[in-house]
Amino acid sequence: MNAPERAVAIVGIDCRFPGAGDREAFWRLLTTGEVTARPVPPARWRTGHDQPAGAETPVSLIDDADAFDHRFFGVSPVEAAGMDPQQRLLLETAWRAVEDSGVSPASLAGGHTSVHVGVMSSEWANLHLADHRAMTTHRGSGNGYCMAANRLSYHLDLKGPSMAVDTACSSSLVAVQLACTGLRAGEVDTALVGGVNLILTPALSIFYRQAGLAAADGRCKPFAADADGIGRGEGVAVVVLRRLADALADGQRVYAVIEGGAVGSDGRSNGLTAPNRFAQAEVVRTAYRQAGVEAGDLHFVEGHGTGTRLGDMIEVRALGDVHAGRSRPALLGSVKGNLGHLEGAAGIAGLVKTALALERRTLPGTPGGAENAELRLADHGFRLAGAAARLPRGRVLAGVSSFGLGGTNAHLVLSSP
Repeated sequence: MNAPERAVAIVGIDCRFPGAGDREAFWRLLTTGEVTARPVPPARWRTGHDQPAGAETPVSLIDDADAFDHRFFGVSPVEAAGMDPQQRLLLETAWRAVEDSGVSPASLAGGHTSVHVGVMSSEWANLHLADHRAMTTHRGSGNGYCMAANRLSYHLDLKGPSMAVDTACSSSLVAVQLACTGLRAGEVDTALVGGVNLILTPALSIFYRQAGLAAADGRCKPFAADADGIGRGEGVAVVVLRRLADALADGQRVYAVIEGGAVGSDGRSNGLTAPNRFAQAEVVRTAYRQAGVEAGDLHFVEGHGTGTRLGDMIEVRALGDVHAGRSRPALLGSVKGNLGHLEGAAGIAGLVKTALALERRTLPGTPGGAENAELRLADHGFRLAGAAARLPRGRVLAGVSSFGLGGTNAHLVLSSP
């Protein structure tokens, strides 16, 4: 394997998603086409006639979201109780991801390792900081987006940049791009990048229903004829990144290589939350230029694919602005068909799926039903990855998209190891 100067290797992965407690369980879920939306259990929030419409919509939830081995991390029970459970999940997932990279987490202590975490949910803070009389120091330090990243740096004694990223739905893919920039600049030697999302209240479900964005059955159906809106999901994932040359020199396993990427904004468009076809196309073009590839080189794209009629249409047209006319169609899918929309963790969920697909030379199918004929995918250079597909030998290239509700768009180009 060659090691171009800009290439960044994914050398460690750990994740917890609905129906999948680890990386291998996630792969099994993908390859069996499982869909994880379920009715909301009573322990999460009350549903019924006294709740606004949307509160009862099924969601995709992880098991034991509140479980945490506080002793392992030297955290007191009182401090653990005050922490946003998203931070607890990140600690455990980051530890396992570093171990998966083939090194001891203790070996990173004092070194130039960065932490970037994509997160947009602050529901724990909304639930626990409203009663000012119950405020404690641990509740204060246990909340806030910054602490999602800073706590990892603290517990692992990491000296590189440490920051949370909130660009709504694109947060965690933007975090990956920022981490890659630091690695390419020589600012750090290793980067931990995470994304996390827990659904602790029905607030966003109610908003989606009011905005006409919610799928009635809680299932995303990306690019499908039956697509009727967003289904929400939760989860956490952390990847360990290194410059490819360093990873190869140290004999580390490489899941996939990040060849390049880009982040851009919609700017002023039809509305603050309205997707912008031309801005999406531009960020894809820029990513390909940064990666040194042409659109026709890509074998598949892991799309944003929320399953909204308008969002899917605009995304396909934006991709078509770049891919139309290619000699063979690329495959198009989205992990949201399995897990729902993981919001702040959506981008990294797509990244992990793509990395595993490239490593294992198989692209899992996207559940959701038959292709939406109105999208005219073939005219835009694509066909729906409705069933699993074997990827060819040799170098395989893939794109990963993630678009934020407020207009921050990200696209990365990955290659097989």
